[in-house]
Amino acid sequence: MTTPSGTIKASDIRNEFGEDGAGKVRLGAYRVAETRGELTLAIGDGVPTTGPISYGNMRNKRLNIVVDYYADNPNLNRTTNGDATMNAKTRYNTQNDRVHVIGGLKSKPSNTAPHRVRIHVNQNIGGKSGEINRCALRTGAWDNGTDLIVDVGGEGAIYGGGGKGGQGGDVDSSGHAGEDGASALGIDFNATVNVASGGLIRCGFGGGGGGGAGRQNDKGSERTVGGGGGGGGQGYPGGAGGSEGNADHGQGPGSAGDLTEAGEGGGGGNNGNQAYSGAGGEGGSQGEAANAGAGGNHGAGAGGGQGSAIRKQSGSVSFSLNNSGSIVGNTNQIGVN
Repeated sequence: MTTPSGTIKASDIRNEFGEDGAGKVRLGAYRVAETRGELTLAIGDGVPTTGPISYGNMRNKRLNIVVDYYADNPNLNRTTNGDATMNAKTRYNTQNDRVHVIGGLKSKPSNTAPHRVRIHVNQNIGGKSGEINRCALRTGAWDNGTDLIVDVGGEGAIYGGGGKGGQGGDVDSSGHAGEDGASALGIDFNATVNVASGGLIRCGFGGGGGGGAGRQNDKGSERTVGGGGGGGGQGYPGGAGGSEGNADHGQGPGSAGDLTEAGEGGGGGNNGNQAYSGAGGEGGSQGEAANAGAGGNHGAGAGGGQGSAIRKQSGSVSFSLNNSGSIVGNTNQIGVN
């Protein structure tokens, strides 16, 4: 329960917010404001931070707790920093220096109900490539009764990883499809998502398809050439370029995508001006779907699909969205890996 909305006692305030250094409930100790990243918070929303304070000001209030995704240097991504760091509940449980109980009058609660937990993002957060339902940052599952908020600040961005480009076709084979882009934010628990002006939640984009292989048979002679690799999709991290097919005659691998642009597809090959293979497709980027590769004597690989900006763990999970920034990608897809 939050503090009572009616009659309130000192013990109610102590249970929710803790007590001062002398073990007392002295209202002046709760008249605080702390700045964490871009957030300036009272010990509980609506509790005065200056001027008079009374028992009435403490009614129907929750303790504010911040999970820090704003002070890491360098920026975080799931590929480099690991899956545990990118699950906010796991970070809460295991990284005490990244959890801030506003007011400092109470130790980090083992049970977060009924407190208000804010996952505050004010840096770049990136993911991994390869699966649409793989999210860069997950809320994790919290204790029932927790009031969970994801606050993306004006310098915060959550990016899905770009998909890898498809491999060019080997001899007598079609080009491989590009990987799908990954997703940005995974919601595992009912939450409110606030995106401030300048903040961003953006999906990862798919890798380009690989080019088809080529073959020519003429009077007993045979010429073959592999297809070009697809370009990697835009994302953080960007998707790797696809490798070229074998039977090397000038075809090339695709280039990697990065945070700002997609990778180019590798060129097709030419074996003696008789056998030709297809080029790899360009990776996907904001506003542009990933391209399929070009066909040779064999078919080309399709471009990968883009991830989601926000995904829910299941249909029973819900979130509300307050967006003053930018969101790129779907926000209504289900399934978080």
